[in-house]
Amino acid sequence: MRAKVIEAFPTRKGEIPKGQIIEIPPALLEKLKGKVEPIQEPRAWLSEKGELRTQGVFNDLAAEIVRLTKDNLPLQRELLTRHCGEYDQQHMGFLWEAWEERVAIMEHDGSLSRQEAEYEAAERLHLLAFMDIRADAQSEHIGRGKKYRHK
Repeated sequence: MRAKVIEAFPTRKGEIPKGQIIEIPPALLEKLKGKVEPIQEPRAWLSEKGELRTQGVFNDLAAEIVRLTKDNLPLQRELLTRHCGEYDQQHMGFLWEAWEERVAIMEHDGSLSRQEAEYEAAERLHLLAFMDIRADAQSEHIGRGKKYRHK
């Protein structure tokens, strides 16, 4: 269990200063009561209405959204779009650029077919929920006489 030291205390190896984050067995937490404060691990869940609820701070909330919604791609798309839009309006554009680059590398260096490379890259970048949108956009470009080109 992770804990934050709120009052410095001595150990066999020396003093642990106030403010340091340490790993301790849960059984030791009671013995160190008043000297350490447990750090709650982040938690995420979906409400009955499909709304994302979180507690704590996530390093990769997109990965957590994908984990929670792996069987519901429309909800996954909605939550990822909302999450990405919260901190950067251009984030999806950057993700698509990263996706196109990864597809090209996987296709060339990995000897994958275009379709396999697109799927693998989307899975790694948590973009599977957006693949049907991308396919629709490609169809529209081709249908209007424009040739879709990957960078």
